[in-house]
Amino acid sequence: MTMVDVLEMPTPGKRGRVERLVFRGIVFNMSWEDPEMDRRAFQLTSDDTVISITSAGCNPLNFLCAGPKRLISIDGNPAQNAVLELKLAAIRTLDYETFFDIFAARAPQVACAVYRAKLRPHLSEPARQFWDGNLWMLRRNLYNFGRMGLACRLVRMLLPVLGISRARTEQFFELRTLAEQKEWYDLYVAPRLWGPVAERLCKSRLFMYLCGVHPNQYDLVHDRHNIYDFVKERIEYVLTKVPIYDNYFLSVTVTGKFRGDRVPPYLRAENFQTLRDNLDRVQVVYGWLGPFLDTQPESSINRFNLLDIFDWMPPDVLEGTWRSILRAAAPDAIMIFRSGSYQLDLPDAIESQLVSHDGLASELFAIDRSATYGSFYIKSLKDAPDSRPTHLLNGHGSRVAAATAVGVS
Repeated sequence: MTMVDVLEMPTPGKRGRVERLVFRGIVFNMSWEDPEMDRRAFQLTSDDTVISITSAGCNPLNFLCAGPKRLISIDGNPAQNAVLELKLAAIRTLDYETFFDIFAARAPQVACAVYRAKLRPHLSEPARQFWDGNLWMLRRNLYNFGRMGLACRLVRMLLPVLGISRARTEQFFELRTLAEQKEWYDLYVAPRLWGPVAERLCKSRLFMYLCGVHPNQYDLVHDRHNIYDFVKERIEYVLTKVPIYDNYFLSVTVTGKFRGDRVPPYLRAENFQTLRDNLDRVQVVYGWLGPFLDTQPESSINRFNLLDIFDWMPPDVLEGTWRSILRAAAPDAIMIFRSGSYQLDLPDAIESQLVSHDGLASELFAIDRSATYGSFYIKSLKDAPDSRPTHLLNGHGSRVAAATAVGVS
């Protein structure tokens, strides 16, 4: 019997052929949103109800560390929810060291010894079916598998070909200053990485699909910015503008591992008991965001973590989803989302009901360690300004200054 509240909803509509082919099974073996940005945007308390896209479950679990009143994690891809369910089962039944061995991939083979007796009984039927057939991925290090895992392995194969050795890469992650990072980048990366091979790879739809870039998102970024130029700018930013020492996103990408205790919040020892104590606050939803929100009471959710889902949507679905969000949003709601593009404009009918907190969004975007996205947004409801948290009502610096610091105009 599953110990976590799991809801399976019918999935309306049909996905495109490419989407059905590429975006099934595990796409994201870890979430690519920097939790420090989300933490400072949300300022979660025990009074908050959070809904988050599941992805690999890292984001919802990072929120659970803050002890919200209720946490809803939703995804239209059953495999992504299966990843979260397995993490929840492990938090419930394993000691911290074993949990870390598996999900920080320190000794992932121990998953085989505990799966049948301890983890499987606490999974829903869809999650059981998935892991019964795919436990081998966990045993062999989840971060090497799924679509993102394959893309990262290709990157790791390419680096030595370009003359960037494994030893030199390991050295890079121990640098402590931005000046040292910039020197390393100019000496070892810039002269070797950027050229015809990298450009062909960036412009390869197949490779970008492996990286979790949706076909609609690929077109959005490439048509506006040239996807090679976009990737080059983002990589230059992450290697030279933010500290590399605790950047576990990049470490997993180019070395295939976390480094010591430089891990997401949900994997830290000090948060493990809090996660276990809060498991009864979690609901996992198999389904689409809009239809699920339409089943919820009005004004019942006050934190929305929406990732980059609007890049994936055609205009009619985007507007319909936002109407579902606005219906379910409490007066003090905060919505955060990202885009691959440097600028994502919402429909006027939706934007007119929202307040944009561009100063804080730019301040947080300037510290983003993931560098996956081109922009970050924080919104609240226009008709309830007195209910907004105080950190959204205060000034948070200049959008232009922060954008300049990131290298984006």
